[in-house]
Amino acid sequence: MRHLPAAVALGLALAGTGANAQLGAQTAEAIEEEAARLAAGGDLLQAEAVARRAVRLRPGEPSALAVLGSILARRGSHDDASEVFAQAVRIDPNNPALRRNLAASQWQAGRLAAARASIESVLAQAPRDRRSLLLAGMIAENQGRHAAGARLLEEAGHAAWERAESIVAMVGCYYGLGRIEDARRALGRLEASPPRAAHYAAAGTAAFEAGDFGAAQSLFESARRSGHPDRGRMLFNAALSSYRLDDFSSARAALDELLLIEPGNDEAWNLLGWTFEKAGDTGRALASLERAVELAPGAERHSLDLGTILASHRRTWHLAMETVESALVRHPRSSRLHQLMGMIQVRQQHYLDAAASYERARRLDPESADLHLGLLVTLWASGQGERAVEAGLASIARFPRDAPLRHQLGRVYLKRAELGDPQAAELGIALLREAIALDSGMADAHYELGSLALRQGDLQAALASLQRAAELAPLSGKAHYALARCLRRLGRAGDAARALKTFRDISAPDGAVGEPSRRP
Repeated sequence: MRHLPAAVALGLALAGTGANAQLGAQTAEAIEEEAARLAAGGDLLQAEAVARRAVRLRPGEPSALAVLGSILARRGSHDDASEVFAQAVRIDPNNPALRRNLAASQWQAGRLAAARASIESVLAQAPRDRRSLLLAGMIAENQGRHAAGARLLEEAGHAAWERAESIVAMVGCYYGLGRIEDARRALGRLEASPPRAAHYAAAGTAAFEAGDFGAAQSLFESARRSGHPDRGRMLFNAALSSYRLDDFSSARAALDELLLIEPGNDEAWNLLGWTFEKAGDTGRALASLERAVELAPGAERHSLDLGTILASHRRTWHLAMETVESALVRHPRSSRLHQLMGMIQVRQQHYLDAAASYERARRLDPESADLHLGLLVTLWASGQGERAVEAGLASIARFPRDAPLRHQLGRVYLKRAELGDPQAAELGIALLREAIALDSGMADAHYELGSLALRQGDLQAALASLQRAAELAPLSGKAHYALARCLRRLGRAGDAARALKTFRDISAPDGAVGEPSRRP
């Protein structure tokens, strides 16, 4: 989570610098005080000019540098502020307040490693200093060191709950650690801070990244209502959070509002398209995605999404192919577009063309296990058995922990066994068992082992595998039907009848034969 502009809250003002050198001439002291007075009144430009004059009069005085550094920090010139505070620290290296202000300005400038080193040197001298613990905790959160951040902020005690900045950092740490309930409790204390729009937005981002979409939706909406300067982004984030919650009506309402103020926002049109598709309105889904493509023809993702929705409906397969071919003119080296073309060709049962498409996609992205899987399946489906085996063996050597590749190669060997290869069955069974060892939730692998055992008459082994397949895929008709057959052969007529009834009650068809698939 990105840090927030919190220089004033972190004590970058002159008060608390603790400079212990004697003041110089009365004139220089008066100039320094005038700079502080102007800064307190909000006239930062004039305050900076006066503060620079004070530094020129007393270049070796840390307090004058501290005033200038605090003014620069308030103006958002964090790199300049860091240089000024670093100069002050070199003059007075044992002053912890100066080092803390240096750390704060480095943090605001995005120099997180330097900020961490500075604040840790302060904590080495004063390990219980609450302001230093707060800053150290926020720096840790920005660096993704969530455990350290939570510990530091918790050690700061009640001080951590007094500022919106530190509460948001605590929220980020808790979400980063998977402590969702703790994060939600911390969010409950945010209103008392009081928060600004940026705080809501930062907390919303942390919630979204942790998958707490309900909280994210509410936080982004609060950011929008609080006057966040990027109203469009807050509306989009709220819509995306609603979409992830399957709250499509709320997502559409936010997107409609966004498109009124940003009619050319191609990302909003894309998300609107998916919102319509999930709600069952394919016509408006396609119109929205076509608009996204028109607005940003160079954005590969819009064409991919449009092609994906077209490919999901048999009546529009030809339009899906046209969309992909058009997109490939603009993105000829897109492995994902070649992959989508292969998927469409599989659905059209053009397996030779599909294998060629997957081969091109794999050459473009050889590190994608999904593309190796697709090539393996389409080579076998197109009748290129030897090439399928060769590709499969090379793929599992390249991805030794990939269960779907072993599963599909195991299926290929079992098919070869059915065609008369006496050694293939043993190899296929071994690969299916290896796939299950890598991923015990592969329902199809359990089903295939169970079906083979049923054909071989090993009813107890068949029963165990088929029961597991039916548990993992309760809507798989083939698993329940095979289980019913196994139970009937075991003489368990009542259980067989129940399994057969489940099979008959299932209305969802199984996936297309031969289509590459991977469990999410």
